[in-house]
Amino acid sequence: MTSVLRSRVLLPLALLGVVGCGEDDVPSPQAVNIPVIARVGTEPFACGSVYTNVGTSKTTYEPMDFRVYVHDVRLLSADGKEVPVTLEDSAWQSSGVVLLDFANKDGLCTQGTEGMNMSIKGTVPEGDYHGVRFTLGVPETLNHGDVSTAPAPLNDTGLFWSWRSGYLFTRIEGRTPGLTQGHVMHLGSTDCAPPPEGQTSGTAGCTNNNRPEVKLDDFNLATGKVVMDLGTFFSGSNLDVNATGTAEGCMSSQADSDCAPLFERLGMGFGAQAANPAAQSFIRAE
Repeated sequence: MTSVLRSRVLLPLALLGVVGCGEDDVPSPQAVNIPVIARVGTEPFACGSVYTNVGTSKTTYEPMDFRVYVHDVRLLSADGKEVPVTLEDSAWQSSGVVLLDFANKDGLCTQGTEGMNMSIKGTVPEGDYHGVRFTLGVPETLNHGDVSTAPAPLNDTGLFWSWRSGYLFTRIEGRTPGLTQGHVMHLGSTDCAPPPEGQTSGTAGCTNNNRPEVKLDDFNLATGKVVMDLGTFFSGSNLDVNATGTAEGCMSSQADSDCAPLFERLGMGFGAQAANPAAQSFIRAE
């Protein structure tokens, strides 16, 4: 009788030991909070401010908007592996997409909302990380949906190109003495086929996806910041003139020469350099 009772007690204890060991092997979640700051050269970006010596003509630049979508956020582990960040859901993040919003309602910034978002938040398995990577834009699987029913932050009609049936990956706008209506930099996918037969949204594919990859492999997760620098971004552009017969600034067209220096700083090819792009310089770690 004693031996029977002993076996009935030991069996559950053995099973508990196995379960406990398995739980110990699961890494604890590690919080991720990456600050993303905007600058114009050495000066902090702010709506209502006026910046001088911008671009090749050393012009004056007054911000009108500065918003950027990013997705596919990963951290680089000590052994060189990419680890996806599980983004927390909020008004600024959903479906793996983050809207970075540096514009409030001050000055000429009349688009968007008063609110701003200058961070990427989520979790990764506990570990040692030294780099961050992400993709600029909205992923193809979400880019051509119905903006009126999409969750925040993909529900902003001001960040949707109805005539291209896709999102503006960047909306960067500012007034200069030469372009008083505003110089724009709207990045997005172009030359997109219409929706597949029988569908009212979506696309059969885009010739120019225009989603640059950002790799900041020397990044301190505890103290580092991601910097988006309009001074560097515009350093090869004359913001006071516009190519004849094109939109003021750049609307991502391969036929618009004003896009060439901006694409270069985004690490994307343009024209003859389409197959051999330079390294992106718009975004850096600090």
